[in-house]
Amino acid sequence: MIDFRSDNVHKIADPVLKEIIEANKNTVASYGGDELTKNAKEMLSEVFNTEIDSFFVSTGTAANSLSLASITPEYGTIFCGSDSHIYLEECNAPEFFSNSAKLYPVKTKDGKIIYGELEKALLFHPSDEFDMVASSLSISQATEAGTIYKQDEIKNLKNIADSKKLKIHMDGARFANVVAAMDKKPQELTWEAGVDVMSFGTTKNGTMSAEAVIFFNTNLSNQTNLYMKRSGHLLSKMRFISSQIIGYLKNDLWIELAKSANKKANLLSQNLNKFDFIHLPWQTEINEVFIIVPKELEDYLKNHEVSCHNWTKISLDEQYHKDNYSFLRLVTSFNTDENDIHKVVEMIESF
Repeated sequence: MIDFRSDNVHKIADPVLKEIIEANKNTVASYGGDELTKNAKEMLSEVFNTEIDSFFVSTGTAANSLSLASITPEYGTIFCGSDSHIYLEECNAPEFFSNSAKLYPVKTKDGKIIYGELEKALLFHPSDEFDMVASSLSISQATEAGTIYKQDEIKNLKNIADSKKLKIHMDGARFANVVAAMDKKPQELTWEAGVDVMSFGTTKNGTMSAEAVIFFNTNLSNQTNLYMKRSGHLLSKMRFISSQIIGYLKNDLWIELAKSANKKANLLSQNLNKFDFIHLPWQTEINEVFIIVPKELEDYLKNHEVSCHNWTKISLDEQYHKDNYSFLRLVTSFNTDENDIHKVVEMIESF
């Protein structure tokens, strides 16, 4: 099988696995009171070039939900992209973790929240003293379309959010791929642009299961340890999460892996773009390639054991909302075999 379903399907990077094995040799303090966890947090502060508060969990959904629960009261509203992961694919977890804060979808274009639509949502948001309170804005970096918010675009959203004093959350499940693709430092795309808290993903880029909730605005993290415990996400053997993050960040492995994944996606994208019957709705910027194809081609690829995901058409022009078009997402990782890319191209040439 040729597997483009997700970067999650691939193996743990060897240096990360080595750190896990090393962490397994001795007894250490539990619940994050160990030196590995301390070291991992210090490394994250160095990566973002600022003092932060960080908390480690094992899933991206937990990271997103804990982040948002920390900045949104139970009577609050979380504005997010209409195609965002937290809105479509996390089973209302942010609402659950925050004890019923409401997700409020805002229209996107190419995966990015449209400024005017956010302004409209804020303008018409209830404002009576007994109504829900506009509280936070969540953006995905990269977006669900694999596109990248530039620094100025984040700042523009921040300026709009400031009109209602919204706190900014960033879903950084593939943040490494963004940093690898741009000539920017991590801080330029986060706290320097106005982000208050982010979910820093590593699992999609070479770890086993390690995500970090990072507070750049440390005044907002006072209750996060309680949310973690109450929701069952305070791990007793925290060192095994921390060791993954150490291996991930050491010697800039996270950037090296992301660059490799991005490079393979670009190779795949360039080759698929040669076919007249395959349409790429937007430029490939990270390690995700989105294509609109005839339904017959999707069936052909499945029959030849090429695996990928059907993707939501919410961000596409209406002309592609018909059943005879399939919208597919193909994802590469550092471990993707370039020979598989060439095999797929050869298959399509025979279609």
